[in-house]
Amino acid sequence: MQHRHRNRFSYIYIGGNLDFRIDGYMIITVTSYKGGVGKTTTAIHLAAYLQRLAPTLLVDGDAIRSATKWSKRGGDTGLPFKVVTHAQMVNHIRDFTHIIIDTEGNPTDDDFRDLAENCDLLVIPAVPESVATDGLIHTLAKLRSLGNKAHRVLLTMVPPKPRTEGQQLRDVLNSEGIPVFASKIPRLAAFEKAAAEGVPVYAVKDDRNAARAWDAYEAAAKEVVHG
Repeated sequence: MQHRHRNRFSYIYIGGNLDFRIDGYMIITVTSYKGGVGKTTTAIHLAAYLQRLAPTLLVDGDAIRSATKWSKRGGDTGLPFKVVTHAQMVNHIRDFTHIIIDTEGNPTDDDFRDLAENCDLLVIPAVPESVATDGLIHTLAKLRSLGNKAHRVLLTMVPPKPRTEGQQLRDVLNSEGIPVFASKIPRLAAFEKAAAEGVPVYAVKDDRNAARAWDAYEAAAKEVVHG
């Protein structure tokens, strides 16, 4: 087991694979070359879970400030964690144990390289539909060219049964040896309500699927923490 230290923080390699430990410092970046795949929703809810374990900062690197707008709609009590811009991060990072970075869609190659090389885990949301899958293929090809292995695909906006697009995409990714979260995020209106209210989905009161929506992201976040 090899420890890599960055100042007072560490992450751990076991057998060549990253092992993300909650007692260490984590930078988790949510990114994709395709917009509209649930990047901000994923960043918000991973941060909401990690905040329950240790102080967590969400860095809004999206040019349209989606996470910042989500936060402002909830006022002072909407989100349980702090949201700052990428430029503000340097003034806050020392006060937090975990950092979630929400990125803009379709980053430049240089920006994508920087993102991949300066985080502990890249979370890649992927919607199981043909147009979004094209963006996923491009993202994975870039990661392969960089030799990056610290990434995992999260299936988002997965339609309900009897539709099988989600399982079909999972099967393809598994056949290619691409790391995929066991959890999947269902396509639910509760997430849109959460964004409109400026809260995590568990705080949505008038939707019977809100608890199910939160359970999905909680399960994904537990995979980040426990591997």
